[in-house]
Amino acid sequence: MATLVCRVQFLDDTDPFNSTNFPEPTRPPLFTFREDIPLINQLAGVHRLLKAPQKLDDCALQLSHNGSYLDLDSSLAEQKDELDGFQEDGGRGKKHSIILRTQLSVRVHACIVPFASKHVPDHATAAVHSVRSLLLIHSAKDTEHLLCGVMGAEWSPAACREGPLS
Repeated sequence: MATLVCRVQFLDDTDPFNSTNFPEPTRPPLFTFREDIPLINQLAGVHRLLKAPQKLDDCALQLSHNGSYLDLDSSLAEQKDELDGFQEDGGRGKKHSIILRTQLSVRVHACIVPFASKHVPDHATAAVHSVRSLLLIHSAKDTEHLLCGVMGAEWSPAACREGPLS
């Protein structure tokens, strides 16, 4: 029975509009993962240990050293490639951790939902900027596609300048 003992932290990203999120606790506890068991079956133990604010069903696990998300339906043994470099020292004695955080789809949904019932382009723009920061979208063309998805197919830059959509 192979195990991985590592530091675990959580990121309170339940509010996507709060940009001051840092992994907690600052002195992370150790958690022993079984490498042969799917992570979904071990997630509740990590969640309980950290007393994380997320709903258990909304959680994801992210590696601190490369930002990769782990597949919860797979075991660590099945994801060895993702763990390359994880156990190495991160420099200045810093050790890497597995971060429990909110799934990306849940965070994107939380950005868009408050603005879904409003048809004011300023609200859509605020939602898109939040989603852009989550997805690290930088190009104007990608932003226009994102706005079309938020506002619906009838959205256009001209319509945004003209005022509220009907």
